Amino acid sequence: MEGRGLDDRALQANWARLLLSSLVAAGVEDVVLSPGSRSTPFVLAAIREPKLTCYDVADERSAAFFALGQARITGRPTLLLCTSGTAGANYYPAVVEAGANGVPLLVLTADRPLDLQGCGANQTIDQIKLFGGHVRRFIELGEARGGERELRALRRTASQAFLATLHPEPGPVHLNARARKPLEPETEESRGGETEKPLHTTVPVAFRPRLLPPVSVLDQLAAACQRSERGLLVAGPAPASQAGLREVFSEVARRAGFVVLTDAASQLRWGLHSSGAKRSDATVTTYSTLLANADFRASHAPDLIVQIGRAPTTTIWERYIAEHAVGAGVGTGGAEHWLIAPQGWHDPQSTADYLVAADASETLTALLERLPPSSSPTSETEWTRSWTKADALVRGIQDSILGQEEGLSEAATAQAVVSALPSDGVLVVGNSLPIREVDAWVAGPPKPLTVLSQRGASGIDGLVSGACGAARAAGVPTALLVGDVSFLHDLSGLATALHVETPLAILVVQNRGGRIFERLPVASYLAEEKGAMEHWTTPHEADLASAANVHGLRYHQVSAPQELRKALDQALETNGVTVIEAIVPEHGAADLDRRVAEHFREKRLREKRLRQEF
Repeated sequence: MEGRGLDDRALQANWARLLLSSLVAAGVEDVVLSPGSRSTPFVLAAIREPKLTCYDVADERSAAFFALGQARITGRPTLLLCTSGTAGANYYPAVVEAGANGVPLLVLTADRPLDLQGCGANQTIDQIKLFGGHVRRFIELGEARGGERELRALRRTASQAFLATLHPEPGPVHLNARARKPLEPETEESRGGETEKPLHTTVPVAFRPRLLPPVSVLDQLAAACQRSERGLLVAGPAPASQAGLREVFSEVARRAGFVVLTDAASQLRWGLHSSGAKRSDATVTTYSTLLANADFRASHAPDLIVQIGRAPTTTIWERYIAEHAVGAGVGTGGAEHWLIAPQGWHDPQSTADYLVAADASETLTALLERLPPSSSPTSETEWTRSWTKADALVRGIQDSILGQEEGLSEAATAQAVVSALPSDGVLVVGNSLPIREVDAWVAGPPKPLTVLSQRGASGIDGLVSGACGAARAAGVPTALLVGDVSFLHDLSGLATALHVETPLAILVVQNRGGRIFERLPVASYLAEEKGAMEHWTTPHEADLASAANVHGLRYHQVSAPQELRKALDQALETNGVTVIEAIVPEHGAADLDRRVAEHFREKRLREKRLRQEF
């Protein structure tokens, strides 16, 4: 029998209370609850903890991504709490993303007692290390235990779990706690007892160390910067906290005479003017188009690459760095590649020569002290001038082509949503086409924005849920730019809209399927087989208006730029969630990018002929 006596029931209830209060004392402020029976002692403790904000989300997968979205904004772990069995398994995609992208997350799964394992007991699975190597740490808490030493250890363990989500490398931590029936305490008077004394003791507070680079390494990097004549300062997707680098990042680029390449989700593309920093004249945002041109890649070989955190996610960057970095085996004429990141080894092409495992802000600030002031705030070199001239050329081509379009396009939706967001707003960008369109087509504006992308595992899971969590945590106007397939993949996430109190515009780019696959080699391979590509693009006839109506959300369908801007302005000025369906041509994105690439290639050939003639 699973039952226990009155004293044991009181211990279990108070043990759960001690665990939740200890997590709060360690730093947890938010908990996302999914309904279930076995988690009853912990849910009771959570809802009775005055310092916890509780969110109820029935779908565990959606709940996990909602928590992930919160953590991306706050930088601290949200607690996920569910019952036993497959409930925790539904957290898996979000846990994988949190692990791959370094997002702090705490997962507390309720479990059956050990004597019910391996005997066919209902709703019982093996939850030991359920998430494998995707978590930073797994902690088996077992069942409630009395004794002052054991209870003090529980408080210490809560603090250790919280710290493990942040140090030495941010990510998810899994706690597994076993509960025995009856799951409810006998009476309210059962509170207290032997758990009361530890409840009033201090939870140990752990402090993360500062990761500083050695002085000799800084001197070596500064010398490399001063020797360089063709340097690149590069930043890929990063957490919201990287916005604090904007000023020092820009100043390092200016003093070193670097060309700046920033991923749209790096937090460093927009907001430099607002932060008081002087934007480098060599900031280039069309690099995905430029580097797709073989002639441009060949004629713009760097001699130094300084990379902050992750590499840009565009695949063309991988080709470029493989062609020009020393580590790629090109030879002594290749670029010296420095990687600065406090955690992780972000070098998928294995081209890095030096890894500085230190805080990027500390490193760049110390580097700046070693670089002589620039002779002029607007000084240019042949290297920077060549890049910025090509960048301006591509922007002109893009503007001209878009100006000829009568209806909407993926590029136009990307530009519209960034333009509509107010300063310090939040932009959540879906994977596949949306992030690529923002990266390639949006240069400005200079206002500061927080840009969140799911580029750890790059899945399309939970994007709606994550945006709702981010909007709730940020408390500022937020927009999600997402493809129709990704939107349909997370329809249950619309239920989390009830937790959003500030404006959230969900802009769904409706092109009837996953059009990113039309840019992959498989599209050419299957060009002659009618209907074969549908197994990849998965076209649909889903009614998005009905999906919005089920959850009582505002809905607009637009097909013209003026309609889109009006709908966005209204959505971002109205509290709550609005779904905007933007109708675009099914094959429009690939066609626009092809036209831009062709025009750029033709103009470069024309300029080359003119130089030869004179």
